[in-house]
Parts: sequence; structure tokens; C-alpha cells
Amino acid sequence: MITYSRYPAVLLRVLLQVLLLALLLAPSSGWSAKSSEEFNVEGGAVKRDNLFNLFFGAAPLMPTQHGTVIVEAYHDKNDNRLRDVGEEILDQVIVCIVEEITYPVPAFIPGLDNGMNYTFLFEGEGFKPSIKKKDIFIKKRGQIIRIDVPCRQDLRPEVHAQLSQ
Repeated sequence: MITYSRYPAVLLRVLLQVLLLALLLAPSSGWSAKSSEEFNVEGGAVKRDNLFNLFFGAAPLMPTQHGTVIVEAYHDKNDNRLRDVGEEILDQVIVCIVEEITYPVPAFIPGLDNGMNYTFLFEGEGFKPSIKKKDIFIKKRGQIIRIDVPCRQDLRPEVHAQLSQ
């Protein structure tokens, strides 16, 4: 049996091991907690410049940090520009043009930058959109905007077909 009064070095080694174990098992609330200055108002960590970012550039923003627009078209039978019960959704009938990119409607357009204004143009064949142009401003991070495009049936092709007979 070891008596610690005879061997002070053993006592010191055991006390150091116990102290180290206590530090490792203790909750790290005081030592590793981030101060309130390291967080911004939106709740994310403040970006710090580091050597990696200086050489390779910062990481791209997450998709949830951009705005998203969802566009749907429907047949507005009574021409009131409101979506009523029984007015069916139009698939692949009209297109949406945003920054020279054409999307068939229904469209899901992610990755729109915050603080930017976008112009949406609507065109179609067989159906004529009641809204020709819509300006959208992405105000906040992760904003989702839904656009319902009312459309009327284009009667011009039928008139041209009747006149040619």
C-alpha cells in the first residue's frame, strides 16, 4: 500500500491527473462560449477574415440565404384576377423570363440575391397573361415570394382560323 506522506511526487501526480480530468469533464460554458460581439442581429456568426479566405475566397452563401420565387399560372375564367374555386392551374402554357432566362411555368426560381430588384416578364401562347410584367424586391434572407399569374384564353388564333375558312 502506498502512503502519500512518504511519496509526495506520487501525491502530486495523482492531484494533477484529477485536476486535468476535472477540467476536461467540466461544462465548457465559460471557456468556449462565444461572446455577444461575435454574433450579428440575424443570429449567424460574424464572418472573420482568415488566411484560407484570403487565398481561396469566401464560401458561397447557403441557398437559404437567398430569396426564392414560386410562379404559378391559372385560367382566370371570370377575368377578376383572383384565383377562384374551379379555376385550373395551367402547366407549361406560359413562360416566365427573369434576367434573360426563360422558365416554363409553374416555376421555382431560387438563388435571388438579397437587396436586389428583379423584373419578371410573362408570355404565353393559347393563353394570354393578365400580368405582363411584375417587379419583385428581395428584402430579407430566405424570403419566399409566390406569384399567381391570371391568364385568359387567347381568342385570336380561333378568329384567324374562322377568317381563313
